[in-house]
Order: sequence, then C-alpha cells, then structure tokens
Amino acid sequence: MKKKITSVLLVIVMMILPLGIGATAIESDNYTLVSPYASVDWDTWKQYKGNLHTHSSVSDGNASFRDMIYGAYEQGFDLLGFSEHGITGKAWDQQPFIRPLYLYQVFTGNSRKPLTSEEFAAITDGSAPLENGQARGKGMFCVTGANELNAVALTMSHVNGYFLPSWFGNLNWGFENGQEAAVAAIEKLGGLSHINHPGDWLVCDGKIDKVMDPKNIKYFSEILLKYPSCLGLEAVNGFTSVTPYDRVLWDNVLMYCLPYGRNVYGFTSSDAHSVGRLDDCFNYYIMPETSMTAMRECLENGTFFGATHKVVANNIIGPKNDINMSTGKDLPLPQIGYLKVDGHRISMKVGNTGYVQWIANGKPLVRNDVNGDGVVTLDLDEFDTDGMLYVRCEVYNENGMTYSQAITLDHGNEPLEYKPDTGFKATMQKVGFVLSSTRVYVIISKLIYWIGKAINK
Repeated sequence: MKKKITSVLLVIVMMILPLGIGATAIESDNYTLVSPYASVDWDTWKQYKGNLHTHSSVSDGNASFRDMIYGAYEQGFDLLGFSEHGITGKAWDQQPFIRPLYLYQVFTGNSRKPLTSEEFAAITDGSAPLENGQARGKGMFCVTGANELNAVALTMSHVNGYFLPSWFGNLNWGFENGQEAAVAAIEKLGGLSHINHPGDWLVCDGKIDKVMDPKNIKYFSEILLKYPSCLGLEAVNGFTSVTPYDRVLWDNVLMYCLPYGRNVYGFTSSDAHSVGRLDDCFNYYIMPETSMTAMRECLENGTFFGATHKVVANNIIGPKNDINMSTGKDLPLPQIGYLKVDGHRISMKVGNTGYVQWIANGKPLVRNDVNGDGVVTLDLDEFDTDGMLYVRCEVYNENGMTYSQAITLDHGNEPLEYKPDTGFKATMQKVGFVLSSTRVYVIISKLIYWIGKAINK
C-alpha cells in the first residue's frame, strides 16, 4: 500500500513539475516587435549592393568621375550615387557642376568628363563588358540628387542629402561646425538626409569616451528628433581611423531617441575617394526594383542592411579584434537572406557566416554560432525584456560584418513629446556653439590641433 501511495505521489509530482519549470521561466512582457523589414516581400524583392556616399575628381576624390563609375560596375555594384562636397549629383552623362574650390583637379590629371550617352546606356542596362571581356548581365542604376553638404571640407560637419534638385547646395552650406543648418535646408526642400561620420566630427582619436559622453549623444539625438527627414547616421564609414566607434554611438543615440518613438537607422558608406576603396563598406538595399521611388521608400522605411569589410574592435559590443579586409576584390561578406518577426521571435536565414551577435540596448545579448541550414532564431521570451528598447543583429565572417537595423519593442507606452530645451543654460550653450562655428575660430582651432599632434609625435 505504501508503494502504491508513493507511486501515485511520484506521478502527481511528474505531472506538476513541467508546470513548475514553466512558471520559473521569464514571463513575457506585453510588447510588440516592430520591424523595419515588415513590408519586405522576401520571395520577390531583391537586395541591391549600393553606395550613396562616393567621391570623385568632381570634388576631392583621387580618381576620375568615369573611373569611379566603371570601378563600381566592375565590383558588382547594383546602384551608385555620387555625393560630392557641395555638388548635387546629376545623371552620369551630364556635366557635373564645377566648383572653383576643386579647380586643382585640373592639375591632377583626373578628368571630370561625364560618360557619353552610349556609355551611360551600356552601364545602366548591363551591356558594357567587364574588364575580362565577359558580359556582366545586369545594369547599374544611377542615383541622382545626392550631395554631401558641408561648410568647407575642413570642418567635418558633413550631412548627406538625397532627392535634391540639381541646383541646390552647389556651394558651402551652413555653420562651419554643425549639421543642423544643412539638415533643415534639406527637409525644407522635401529631401532626406543622414549625418555622416559623426566620430570624425567628434575627433575621437581612437578613444571611445567621446561617443559615450551624454552631451555628444544628446547633440546628435536632438537633430534627429527635431527633423524627421534626417533618417539616422553613419554607423560605419570606410575611414575607420577617424570613425572607429560610430556603431557604439548609434546604439547610444537609439536609446536616447526610442522613448520618443523615433527609430534611428544606421547607414554604411565607404566614403570612397578612390576605386580601390569602393568595396570597403556599402548597403544592401532591399527593394522590389531599382527606381528613385523605390529608393526613397527603402531609405524612409529602413529596409536595408549594412555591410563592411572593416570593423574596429571595442570592449562594449565587440568584436574582440579588428577586421580590415579592404582589398577592392569583393570578398564574400555574410548574407542575410531574410529577417522575419513572428510574435516575440525573430528568425533569419544567413549564409557565408560564422556567428551572429545580437545586441540590445547597446550591450551584447547573445551569440549564435551558425551551422546546418543557416536559420537563426531569437526568442525574446527567453530573456528579461523589461526596459528593452530594441534588438539588432551583427553577422560576422572572416571578411567582415553585415548588420540589420534596430527592431524595436513597443511596450504600449505613450511616446515622450520632444520639446527643445529653451532654458538659460541651453541657450548659452547654443550661443557658444554659434561663436565656435565661425570660420576664424574653426581655422585657428584646427591649426592648434595639428600643431599639438605634431609636437606629441
């Protein structure tokens, strides 16, 4: 009888135990995952390799206008846009605007001559052969209306504008030391923008502290909150020596802006000034077709992945070691075949990869090694999501990284209302900023900075 009672009790315990285990698991918050990729038809849309931050001899590039076009064509780009300094891009068979500032290019031997109408047609329809004589089989789309607006190239206060009329911005623009004037002007014209290489503007000099400084985080965040047409900032730029920690800054800006209901997109640009640098970094634009209309929707919705052969190590989100595969040879980068959200689960199909790093609120969440069918799933119900604002992924292999935009967690809270600080302290800071943005101040401070660096060598 004792045995029977014991057996019955064991059965009851075994039936209850799973419930007990389930009860100790992290209870899911009442939130909704909001993905920038929700509108993507992964079965029919394509990923287009493209760069919209490119320079040539039309401004301060080290290669001719034609060489940069043919170089991108050779390296498998599907679309290309020139954002020359203070010069709005036209179709490649039209003569670009000539700025007196860049007349020195006459002496470099780098031609600013545009393509002929026949060459333009062959590049855009894919009939132009590759250097090895083989047919490429696909055209390269010409993105017009892009411009890197800055007061002078010396200042680093650079903003990429898109969908601009050809007459706009063909000179210096805005304050010497700030981005807001350019962003405001672009928005007024109905264009889109993003802030270029913020770490360069901060003069990080290999130190991570400046991208962690609340004052600097607030500076960029408030521009983004004030101007909806400013979509984000460059999380990766090919000049990693002066922009080493922009991914970390992006995370910090995300955490500042998301309580206001504002997602911030991370852009990737080679900022190429030569043919060999074109392939350093770029975006995969996910679109139903290549057209200016599709491009605008893609940028506004954030339906693109960043991809880079250059990643700077850091002790906050990683990686542990630098990756620098800047070769111009189109080494295979990790591929994200799809990224889908179902409830609190995110699933991805990846290829050419070793592992996936998930980042939430600026910190590593979990790492997934990839094997088998390449399907990686993140179930957020397995984690404490209290206070979690977003999650994003970085996919790595030995040649670099491909990363997603932030997928946000909507906890049902009413977004904060952004109100510019009009207090005395904030007003004095703005006055100081305007004064420090005068041309004389910038030139003198630059001279002092360069002299100091020379002395310390």
